[in-house]
Amino acid sequence: MQNRTTFMERLSERLTTVESVLKKLEPVENLLKRLEMLEESFYSTKKVFTFQEACVYIGVSESMLYKLTANKEIPHYKPRGKMVYFAKEELDEWLLQNCEPAIDDATRMAAESATVEPFFNRRQNGKRKKD
Repeated sequence: MQNRTTFMERLSERLTTVESVLKKLEPVENLLKRLEMLEESFYSTKKVFTFQEACVYIGVSESMLYKLTANKEIPHYKPRGKMVYFAKEELDEWLLQNCEPAIDDATRMAAESATVEPFFNRRQNGKRKKD
C-alpha cells in the first residue's frame, strides 16, 4: 500500500509541474504572432533575396522557381555562377506584369478608343488604301 500512495503522490507532483509549465507557455502564442509580424517586415526591408526567400516571397514552389530561372522568365542574378539571387524591386515588377483590367476599366478603355479612332477609319491588316 505504501508504494501506491507514493506513486499517486509522485503523479500528482508531476501533474502540478506540467500545469505550471503550461501556464508559463501561455504567452508563447503572443510570441508566435510577433514572430510572424517580424517575418513579414523582414521581407519588406530586404532588397536582395536568396532562392528560398524568393520562393516564399512570390509564393511558388522551388521547382517552379527553378523552371522560371532556367527559362529566363524571371529576372535573377548569378554572381559566382552557382548561387541565384533576386532583386526585390524586380520581383515586384515581374509579379505586377500582365495586368488584367476590371470590367469597368475595360469598358471605359473601349469607349475611349472608339471615340478617338472610329472603326471605319482604321487601317485593315496593314494594307494600303486604294485611291
